[in-house]
Amino acid sequence: MNKIPDYMFSRKFLMWTVVFITAFSIVFLLLYSPFSSTYWFTLKRGYKFLGTVSLYTISVMFLFSSKLVLMDLSKRYTINGLGLILFSLSEVLIVSVFYVAITLMVNQNGMSAMDIFPKALMCIFLILVIPYVIAYLYGYARAYKLQAAADAKPQGTLVVSIHDNNGKIRLSLRIMDILYAVSEDNYVKIFYEQDGVVRNCMIRTTAKNIEDDLEGYITRCHRSYLINIAKVRFFNNDRDNLYVILDQDGINPIPVSRSYRDAIASLLSK
Repeated sequence: MNKIPDYMFSRKFLMWTVVFITAFSIVFLLLYSPFSSTYWFTLKRGYKFLGTVSLYTISVMFLFSSKLVLMDLSKRYTINGLGLILFSLSEVLIVSVFYVAITLMVNQNGMSAMDIFPKALMCIFLILVIPYVIAYLYGYARAYKLQAAADAKPQGTLVVSIHDNNGKIRLSLRIMDILYAVSEDNYVKIFYEQDGVVRNCMIRTTAKNIEDDLEGYITRCHRSYLINIAKVRFFNNDRDNLYVILDQDGINPIPVSRSYRDAIASLLSK
């Protein structure tokens, strides 16, 4: 199956997907409750209310954490459609286990875990899969639109803006002028070319924010380094000495972590 668009592994898309799933699940459970023999959710005070809050809290925290794992995996490996489906199904299975465990604690109706699990699996499957299908269709459409906009305009003329932690634009420059970025504590130093000279700008932000601002144009190659993949002239893929050299003179080799080795090699091969 084909590689999933990078946009669908962006922090913004994945986090909003979890928010959408949460909202969808509330509506779904309200409609599903008359047909379920294991339904026990309530907003009235009591142990079932605590169970409701606990299940939602645990499930939402798990999904947010799961998306962060997926985002990290997408930077290290090429994830295709089958891989994304298997990852999503594993989420269904784990959340179903949460559902069964909490149901056994708050809904004393004599049912065993084996009685509850098939029904829980079906319920959680519908709660997750329906919004996933909607979100992924939107993700594909959005990625296609972004790619079409980029293709319609020469990359060298594209101007991007970089924001600080307060959302204020601190630097705007052409994609072709960006060289690399270095994360230093609570700051990120952006290196870029201007009139043939390498300059830099220190911005109070995080490497994650830089990845979001420059999504699709800059890629992480190390815990502290991000590079403009279009500027890479040489990649030393030696297991014991990984680094890239940019096509701008005067820049020292930039280290590549083993965890990002395959992702860099894959991008450079395209």
